[in-house]
Amino acid sequence: MKTIEIEPYDPGERTWSEPEPATSFRTIDGLPLYWCDERDLVHTCEGADIHADVRLFWTLCGKDAPAGAIYCRDDEAVTCRACRELRDA
Repeated sequence: MKTIEIEPYDPGERTWSEPEPATSFRTIDGLPLYWCDERDLVHTCEGADIHADVRLFWTLCGKDAPAGAIYCRDDEAVTCRACRELRDA
């Protein structure tokens, strides 16, 4: 666990701390992440834990993917051409 030191708040001083970027992942327990959209296209997904209890997912082609609809499978056929090309690049 990483410890972060917090500085005292000074309302007269405007400061900004850049947040640390979240590390993204494309697998869970070694299995790739997928999402099937409303047009029945299967996308390759990537995710990140942005907070202790918040996990976000998106497709390689740039669409937001609902966390509850993401699934892991070893041999899923990706039908989104853009995701397939980006995954294989």
